[in-house]
Amino acid sequence: MNHLKTFFTNSTKTAGRITNGIYILLRIIVVIMLVDQIWNQHWENTMLLLLTLILFEIPYFLEKILKIQIPNMLEIILLSFIFSSTVLGELSDFYGYFSMWDTFLHAFSGFLAGGVGFSLVYLLNKNTKTMNLTPLLLAVVSFCFSMTVGVMWEFVEFSADKLLQFDMQKDTIVQQINSVELSKDGNTVYHVPDITRTIIESQKADGKTDKIIIQNGYLDVGIMDTMKDLFVNFIGAVVFSIFGYLYSRNDYQKFTFIKNFIPKKIKR
Repeated sequence: MNHLKTFFTNSTKTAGRITNGIYILLRIIVVIMLVDQIWNQHWENTMLLLLTLILFEIPYFLEKILKIQIPNMLEIILLSFIFSSTVLGELSDFYGYFSMWDTFLHAFSGFLAGGVGFSLVYLLNKNTKTMNLTPLLLAVVSFCFSMTVGVMWEFVEFSADKLLQFDMQKDTIVQQINSVELSKDGNTVYHVPDITRTIIESQKADGKTDKIIIQNGYLDVGIMDTMKDLFVNFIGAVVFSIFGYLYSRNDYQKFTFIKNFIPKKIKR
């Protein structure tokens, strides 16, 4: 019984009552969904829910391993972000129901990753005598860290689509393409405007031809989604970098809401 209580209530040492309540609520929801997916033998969803429970432990292990204090606001946002992307986004198909759901999460992840990058450099900047970055350089490093995380995540999506046959890089219907491959000489750009439909033919195992007709355009298999994700990640990174710069520029006395995104070293 004690182990069960620990499982549902486990959090960082600095977590407040609201944060602990969110931990418990989200874990209860995930466990209920997990039992349902196991009962119905939906093993892919089961693995995703197990992964979600593991991801909920990230703040606890970060605090323990890195000896840092994670602000309650940041902890709540991390939990909400994990839940929104896995349980709501993937399992509840919020990505399909709400066209801006994926865009919002990528923009917010850019903001959060900028906060993580800022906090890492901030901790080094405040706790060493040999490192003293200017506010501008601190903001630039924060921005670069966020964009690197965004690019690495697109690598993950691409690898999952190629190796595991997922569809993380969502398709987009476009009405125009420009391609050198379609040109007669293979060296000039061939423009195909006003595409009304695309016919895809594939051969089945029994030798028969399967035909799929895409109405109102051509199927772009991921590049539009990838570039959109990177662009909104860029916006999130820029926003945090600007506030991070102003926060550092004013000797950490103004724009103090940034403190809610910056872990601190535990004093021994």
